[in-house]
Amino acid sequence: MSRVVEVSSPLDVHKLRVGLGDAAVAQFSQPLAEAEYRSFAAALTDHPTVTLRAYGFDDDLATLRFLRWFPHLRRFSVAHLHNLTDLVPLHQLSSDVELLDIGETRKPLDLTPVAAFHDLRQLRIVAHRRGLPELLNANSGLQGLALWRLPVDQLLPVIDLPHLQSLALTFGSLAEGKWLLQAPTLRYLALRAVRKLTDLDAVTRLPELQWLWLDALTLDRLPDFSSCTALLRADCTAMPHLRHPASLQGLAAAPQLRELLVTESLLPVDAFVPFVDHPTLEYAGVGLGTERRNHEAEHLLGRTSPRADKDFAATHGLLRML
Repeated sequence: MSRVVEVSSPLDVHKLRVGLGDAAVAQFSQPLAEAEYRSFAAALTDHPTVTLRAYGFDDDLATLRFLRWFPHLRRFSVAHLHNLTDLVPLHQLSSDVELLDIGETRKPLDLTPVAAFHDLRQLRIVAHRRGLPELLNANSGLQGLALWRLPVDQLLPVIDLPHLQSLALTFGSLAEGKWLLQAPTLRYLALRAVRKLTDLDAVTRLPELQWLWLDALTLDRLPDFSSCTALLRADCTAMPHLRHPASLQGLAAAPQLRELLVTESLLPVDAFVPFVDHPTLEYAGVGLGTERRNHEAEHLLGRTSPRADKDFAATHGLLRML
């Protein structure tokens, strides 16, 4: 699992440099001294794939004044920087920023200043609406996009992201599944607790889709995935309406499926019968609420548990957004 390095004062520069070696995120919740900011920025320069995250309730951090020490930063997150009210200070960052996470804040923010960046590759937005269409239009090279708590197809009826590989929609709503067909290049798709979404037929028409994650949706049966020749992995978590023995039959039709994970499920054991003789399925994991039912399903399937998410993504060169 990718590590998170917590940074605080007094700063141990040696420990920080060692920790950044295998870290995904370096984060802090309290201001540092100027000399510590300089050392922190210098250490991050040697690790351009590490995301800097500021979070917490500190009013001084919420001004983003500290960014003047990080002019070459490529990846930045303000998820849970609760008192942040203005994104204009982001202009202190380099124009070639590749990842921005404008996450949870106490009040919705105006994203208009972020549209000044034109080379973003990954973007996460949580509940902020104003300026979002303009931001996406300014960054047609986006490869990964995560949208939380937004009425997606109402706010963004049309998207033009020809290089989008990874899309995660969490909470919020999507009334028309066919909206997804505007991103035919998707290789990874996560749909988590998305309201109004009752039809996944459009998902089966995404020609390059390799990994599908469905979580907390209200569907009672999955569509026919026989046309999804690229689909290698499917995760179904917390899908309480999937209860019928035939609920997964359409998914079992995916001709190249390699890995299956179904957890927090009320499905009967015989719902997994269609996967028993699947010609390509190598890994399968189940969570059906009781040890007895889990054991019965595992015995029926006769496969080992799926690989860790990070390992699967790395093996297939997938960008995974959350």
